[in-house]
Amino acid sequence: MPRKTQAEDEAEDRLIWPPPHAHQLLILLEDFVRKTHGAIPNIKDFKVMVVKLLGPCAKRYRPAQVKSKYHRMRIIYGKFKKLINHTGFGWDFDNNTPMCDTDVWDDYCKANPGVSKFKYVGLSDYEMHKNVFEKSNATGGLGYSLANPPCDVDDEADIEDRFLHPDNGRSDDDEEAFQDYIGGQYSGSKRAEPSSGRGRGRKKRTTEADCVSAAMMEVASALKLRADVSMASQRLHSETVNNEEEFTLAACQKIVDSMGVTPTAYLKAMQYLMANKEWHGIFGRMSDDIRWSWIASLDC
Repeated sequence: MPRKTQAEDEAEDRLIWPPPHAHQLLILLEDFVRKTHGAIPNIKDFKVMVVKLLGPCAKRYRPAQVKSKYHRMRIIYGKFKKLINHTGFGWDFDNNTPMCDTDVWDDYCKANPGVSKFKYVGLSDYEMHKNVFEKSNATGGLGYSLANPPCDVDDEADIEDRFLHPDNGRSDDDEEAFQDYIGGQYSGSKRAEPSSGRGRGRKKRTTEADCVSAAMMEVASALKLRADVSMASQRLHSETVNNEEEFTLAACQKIVDSMGVTPTAYLKAMQYLMANKEWHGIFGRMSDDIRWSWIASLDC
């Protein structure tokens, strides 16, 4: 299978992760880094983020997709940081983009693939990227700290390919892992048995269930809040429509006529009601004392 070009990779990433969804993931990552004092998220953390993304994104991501997006963001931030620290460019702080001659920029892009898009558009949510990745210190075979010297083009391409293409489709393990976290029970076929006793397994399952329970409660709370806001908006709209139907401008005029106010106060009240349709219902439901005080305030 031929390797995808950079443009194809970026187009596929934008399709899977629209900017609002990527922003929501950055919010979760920023909160994770803050609470864990700069720790690197692992697969269990990505599974919890999958659940938390359900509410605001209305889309079910796989843990492998969240992991892949996390490492893509890390690589892109590393490239942008290297661009900022490059001494051969000026900098447009308003647009967060470099300033240099075309020939100089072309040479830099050849030596640093994947940065050409930053010529006219800076890195979105730069401060959030910085908060998430600036203090990250990954370890292991795929670890690479931003404090280390930049890797060469071949090494960077190899690391990026391994992060962005961990699999070629949805695996059964991903599906089972997601269902386990949603359902609160572990039923995967590749679970390792504890070496002695069953207490350790029960403790692990309890911890995972607690994490999922907390995440699901957050999702449920967000969905309930959204539903409450929607219902309140509908009620307000209904009340506004009823007010407009019950208290027309003509109905308000009859009330003002019956009050026997001065001609000046009469004209000011009618001018205000003609210009502010939403006040028809308010004016009509005022008590007599409040209505007199309101008209008197217009006449001042």
